[in-house]
Amino acid sequence: MMNENNIRGLKEELVSLGFSQETGDRMHESIALGITAFTLREQVQGLNGPVDLDLYFRQSNKSEYYYFNKFEVTQGKGWSLEEGQQYFVLSPSADGKLELRLQTPRVAEALEEFKKFDQTAKLGFGRSLEDAQLIVERVDGKLSQIPTEFIATYRNPPVTQTMWVDRGRGFTAQQAANLMEGRSVYRDDLMSQAGTPYKAWVKLDMDAERDRHHNYAMNTYNDPSYGFDLRSLLGSYQINGMENRTISDGIIAALQNGDRALVSIEKEGKLVPVYLEATPRFLQLNLYNKEGKAVKREEYQKQLVQQVGKEKTKHQKQSVNRQMGI
Repeated sequence: MMNENNIRGLKEELVSLGFSQETGDRMHESIALGITAFTLREQVQGLNGPVDLDLYFRQSNKSEYYYFNKFEVTQGKGWSLEEGQQYFVLSPSADGKLELRLQTPRVAEALEEFKKFDQTAKLGFGRSLEDAQLIVERVDGKLSQIPTEFIATYRNPPVTQTMWVDRGRGFTAQQAANLMEGRSVYRDDLMSQAGTPYKAWVKLDMDAERDRHHNYAMNTYNDPSYGFDLRSLLGSYQINGMENRTISDGIIAALQNGDRALVSIEKEGKLVPVYLEATPRFLQLNLYNKEGKAVKREEYQKQLVQQVGKEKTKHQKQSVNRQMGI
């Protein structure tokens, strides 16, 4: 028998962590079927393409209650499908005819299946098998030429990280995707091993080896002791609308979420669209143009410094003039 309070609570947890209502409905259906342990899948969009999420649910050994304690996030590299497209893996059956082995929106699964066949197989993508475009194939053990835009995806296995959830408290789906793409996320609900609450920016240490569970360590930069003052840093740029508290709070919330925030910064008398990214480790903001290419922050800070200098010089001249009676 289902516990409606339990299901309602789990759905609220999923919503608070940014998962879709569809995932909540599928969870409800799985519990109704009496499945004691199951995994649900979802995708969110990252800057570098779709990010796959696997949510794990299990029933208690001692009661009818179900728990959602973790989800895994997987980031591929260099390739993404359009909405509605999927990957198709085909290989010969016993009678030699090509047979569909797998249909999935996940490139990691598609590659894993394709690489199982060391003699003959095809990997394609499309909205249906009938209109699928071939990406790569293996014939008699020989691999065809891989499209340039797919090489990084084919050669670099997708990266997976486990995100733990404690009664609805944890990284959201989008924050997890942002972490996997190398950005930092702000949390104000962290708890030390001693049970002391604290706030900190968190970033995956992708330069170090992963642990025995194949997870990256998480570097934390405590707030405020580490010294990363986001609002102060934003104040060093002439950001359009920053004087509006609603706009400034929105920019800060986006950066704390690990997003790149699009703003307009005054440069040489013109408003230039720029993406901002928080980099707490170096106590700085990274800046990118509309194409995603890094730009020098000094070129944008300099305008403000020059303006301050001009205003200071202007006031000094006015003071001197007054003293001379001019």
